[in-house]
Amino acid sequence: MQQPEPRQAYSRRRLDELAAGLDDLKEMLDSAKLCIYATGSYGRLEAWPGSDIDLFFIYEDTEAVSYLTFLRLAGRLIETTAEMRFPPFSGDGKYLESLDVNAMERVLGSRDDDSTNAFTARMLLLLESQPISDESRYRRLIERVTAFYFRDHTGHEDDFVPTFLTNDILRFWRTLTLNYEHDRFTATQGLEGQAAEDARAKSLLKNYKLKFSRLATCFSMVAHLACEPPPVEHERVVELCLMTPMERFETLAGRNGTADHLLGQLGVAYESFLATVQQEEAVLMAAFRDREARQQHLSEAVEFGSKIFQILEQLVPEDRMRRLVV
Repeated sequence: MQQPEPRQAYSRRRLDELAAGLDDLKEMLDSAKLCIYATGSYGRLEAWPGSDIDLFFIYEDTEAVSYLTFLRLAGRLIETTAEMRFPPFSGDGKYLESLDVNAMERVLGSRDDDSTNAFTARMLLLLESQPISDESRYRRLIERVTAFYFRDHTGHEDDFVPTFLTNDILRFWRTLTLNYEHDRFTATQGLEGQAAEDARAKSLLKNYKLKFSRLATCFSMVAHLACEPPPVEHERVVELCLMTPMERFETLAGRNGTADHLLGQLGVAYESFLATVQQEEAVLMAAFRDREARQQHLSEAVEFGSKIFQILEQLVPEDRMRRLVV
């Protein structure tokens, strides 16, 4: 029996095929100084044939990409992903929009940070992304965006700690949890019987994914930023951004025997999570309709979060741990 293709190899192959499908648009992308990157399961290199693809577009130039140029690009992406049998873009394609990295810097921390989608695009670029177009432009953008958080580096060259970035990641995590609470509350409004039960199962599945993949995405970076000895240099942060979340956890090994044991357990638990969610939708939904099965899965999710907290306790100095939480 043929063995399934490893997730990372599968993810890279599909991303390469998508990039090849856009090869004749290279001149357009270069002239617009536009970078396309994937997030979600493809950004974490853990996709499978049932994974959809989430794409973001950021351009470097101060002048906006013309609307017609963007329409041509979006149209080609829709055609190419359909030919490659990716699931349709979420929200009927309404999230296919371009963002200006200069505007992203201007709105950082403001009320416009969320409303323009800059916050989500920025966090996912740094925490779980892979380039579709020009890799050198992608890296340049990561260097540029991470530099936003080093404004106070001058004068603190010997003891700099990226508190600004850590706080933004923690804000992102808390935003994700708040968004879930809103969605959970509205999911069953006006529904009864089987429809309400299905909506509840779907909501609990989202909770399960939140407590594994999203938690790993955020806290694999937080753990490094909190335990790296100062000064934490810009180049180190860029290096961490170029890793997947689980690679970041893996590179924490070798500092503490207890933490190493916990990191090993974390890897096993995450692999079990992937095996669970990468099943046919009907099978997965049946599991989350079943009270006993979903309780087991959600208990595993709570335990996964507890292990991350224990790793932080082992690796983060007490004063920085207190600051991180309070």
